[in-house]
Amino acid sequence: MKTEKKNQHYVPKFYLKQFSFQNNLKQIGLFNSRNSLFIEKAPLKTQGSKNFYYGDDGTIENKLSEIEGILAFTIKEICETGLIPTKDTEKYFSLLAFISITHLRNPISIEGKIQAFEAARNKLIELHPKTDIDKLMPAVTHDQALELSFGMVNHIMQMIRDLEIKILINKTNLSFITSDNPIVKYNQFLESRNWHGSKTGFGVVGLQIFVPLNQNVMLVLFDNSIYKIGNKKQKTIEISKPSEVYQLNLLQILNCTDTIYFNHSFNEFEARSLFEKSKKFIKANISKASIATLVEPNEKETSKDNLLIMHNSDCEINLSISSFKIHSKGKSHKLHPSMAQLRPHCQKIRDFNHK
Repeated sequence: MKTEKKNQHYVPKFYLKQFSFQNNLKQIGLFNSRNSLFIEKAPLKTQGSKNFYYGDDGTIENKLSEIEGILAFTIKEICETGLIPTKDTEKYFSLLAFISITHLRNPISIEGKIQAFEAARNKLIELHPKTDIDKLMPAVTHDQALELSFGMVNHIMQMIRDLEIKILINKTNLSFITSDNPIVKYNQFLESRNWHGSKTGFGVVGLQIFVPLNQNVMLVLFDNSIYKIGNKKQKTIEISKPSEVYQLNLLQILNCTDTIYFNHSFNEFEARSLFEKSKKFIKANISKASIATLVEPNEKETSKDNLLIMHNSDCEINLSISSFKIHSKGKSHKLHPSMAQLRPHCQKIRDFNHK
């Protein structure tokens, strides 16, 4: 039976309400970079959504609605109290679930899987023109990509469980914004090392994840074996420089498909200025396929290419936030020849899954 819920959200509506115009929960400001369109008060209910995105039977949509009730409470509580849930509690895992699901259900993630497979198929055809590509590597459909993504939720939650979480409090007159793809992954550490492989896989050393929750509050998850953000006891970090808020907003427009969202305190001039600045950088999430050499930690390096790599472009703006530092252990961390620069926690998960 066809569901009546035609308009299906990939960015949770409860989340977008945190950025609503004058907190009316019905309208939101937006700037669409594809057609250079600024709208001060757009209908919130139609943003971050597509018709029958999860299919027409309503099964996935209904299940997500149930989950979102729990996630909404956790996000609201963080914004109101300024407190991160205690690690390994139910609320803590609901926060990790919000981050994982919001990332994995996004069209960029879904289309990225489809495009990555297609890029890999094209690369194999280029190397071996006579290959029966449909038999060796069939194309992935939208429904299959959705199934693949939702099957990874628990895995991503476990992967990011080792990251420390702090709250960034915006003390400037420039508001935090969000986008149609709000979970931003970054890596100041690997960027500083000029690492040429993927820098923002969920298991990668030096990973940072930025999640704006409203105009004044943003979460940052980070690898504390590499970074120091504020002092050890600080759970909230005040951002007092507009230039630093500007950089964090720049990440949103580079990470989005084409639309950024904001409340009444972010104006058209700020939106257009941010868009013009973003043109100087490479957009994130562009799918690529390449051939590389796989070298495990205990193996000798070889010149023979033996691995097909599928990855996406990363956000890279030479991010500079005064409270973010690479500490002494991070500076002394040695990269190994393998393409996978995994954190120890994630290496254990990988080893366990390969037993």
